Order: sequence, then structure tokens, then C-alpha cells
Amino acid sequence: MRCLILVLLLLPSLAAAAAETPLDHQQVYSDCLAKAGGINNGTVEACSTAASDGAKAEMTRLYRALYSRLLAENADDAAKLERAQKSWLVYRDLHCELAGSYVGSPMYSFCPMQLNISRVIELREMAGQ
Repeated sequence: MRCLILVLLLLPSLAAAAAETPLDHQQVYSDCLAKAGGINNGTVEACSTAASDGAKAEMTRLYRALYSRLLAENADDAAKLERAQKSWLVYRDLHCELAGSYVGSPMYSFCPMQLNISRVIELREMAGQ
């Protein structure tokens, strides 16, 4: 009986969470640039950082939820996800450092933003979202 009551109490919040549209981090970046009045090194850096921070927060949430689910289902798969994420972080950081050294300073914030957004999309797919 207690379990049924708990489920009934949680249903509205679960339905609301399921109905939420995932945040479009690329749109956050575009909206920020539009609000800033255009593109220059400063606005690219500021807007990239803002959008990237949101993408990183979602990435962390998705990774933790997916890792927890996999750990309960298959510890080997959870370990694979952990290794993949750690490797992906190294790739992101090295790739963007290299891109920044060739393209210039805005790339140091723009590149990680782009890769973070891509990783969020990958993790959403893995999580079934």
C-alpha cells in the first residue's frame, strides 16, 4: 500500500519531467550572440562559455544517470561507459587545445562548447531520451 501511495505521489512530477523538451544548447549560444549584438572574440567567448556550462551540467547529469542504470544492469558496461567518458574528456581537451593554437583564442571556448553539445546528444541517445 505504501508503495502505491508513493507511486501516486510521484506520478505528476515524473510526467512533468518526461514532458520537458531537452534544452537546445546550440540555440542558447545563438540567442546569446543575438542578444549581445553580434559576433566578436568577446561575445563568442562569453556565449560559448555560457552554452558550454549548460551542456556540461546536462552531460554530467546524463552520465551519472546512465552509469547508475548500467551499473545495476551490467557492471562491465558501466565500466566501458566510464572509460569511454574519461577518454572522451581527454580527446575534447587535446583537440580543442590544438584547434585553438591554429584558429585563435575564440576556439578555446567555442570548440569545447561544440563537442560538449555533441556529447550531450550522444548521451541522450544512450539514455533513450
